[in-house]
Amino acid sequence: MYVASRKDAEYFADELARAGVRAAAYHAGMKTHGREQVHERFLDGEVDVVVATSAFGMGIDKPDVRFVLHASAPDSLDTYYQQIGRAGRDGEPATITLLYRPQDLGLQKFLTAAKAPEELLGQVAKTLGENGSPVRAAELKDTVDASAARRTKAVNLLEETGAVGTTGDGRLEYVDRDLPPDEAARQAVEAAERHQRLVRSRIEMIRGYAETMECRRRYLLGYFGEQLAEPCGNCDTCDFGTGEQKRVESGKYAVNSTVRHSEWGRGAVMSVEPDRVTILFDDIGYKTLDLSAVDENDLLTVEETTTR
Repeated sequence: MYVASRKDAEYFADELARAGVRAAAYHAGMKTHGREQVHERFLDGEVDVVVATSAFGMGIDKPDVRFVLHASAPDSLDTYYQQIGRAGRDGEPATITLLYRPQDLGLQKFLTAAKAPEELLGQVAKTLGENGSPVRAAELKDTVDASAARRTKAVNLLEETGAVGTTGDGRLEYVDRDLPPDEAARQAVEAAERHQRLVRSRIEMIRGYAETMECRRRYLLGYFGEQLAEPCGNCDTCDFGTGEQKRVESGKYAVNSTVRHSEWGRGAVMSVEPDRVTILFDDIGYKTLDLSAVDENDLLTVEETTTR
């Protein structure tokens, strides 16, 4: 059972235990020994339900997991797909349940809304640029007025853009001496904003999955650029009869083809339906577009067809 916070993990584990279920909490706030004990007890069959944050599951290969329940929507379909993949590995039936509230996604968006610290980035870049030789990360505290966590975040952002590098002995150096520190900071801010747009677009894809009336398995596979010719027949929408909605099997915007938007640039088509197309753009992430609006305004140009 996956939950959004450490507090929820403890709460639900306690409530299940009171109901007579052999349950245990698992989250990153626990000591390493405690987490290892939960792993071992779960694998040995001494615990029936683990109530966990996303920290749980890496390296877990228990074949007889009969259900995976999400008490709130995860941060992306990538995370969701990985987590539900731990159910039914023995080939026997397993149940996947997602409890969805739109306000949960509002919280996810709020957590990704913080802007990159441009002033701090500039201070770090300037300090490293003015040093004639690499420095230890701890030495930045003498010239950069910020907490160790914020300094580390700034360094990581500058490293992602290539302005800052790490030497073999773990010291930091300014890589491009011809790049002004303020320009390095600006590039780092842009990179952070691109990442935030991608994260928020993934959140919207979770919303689409939770709110769709078509076959959920087909929607999920479409997110990864795979086509399911027929509805799965096993999800709730298939049970309700709405999962039979027909998809576009071929056409101008084929799955995995490369397209270019007049404003958002290059992207790959992930799924195509009778009235909409979902595209993963290189710079802004996932977008679902109305096909009639796309065609009427000539918004997309097909560049090539690729094989994933």
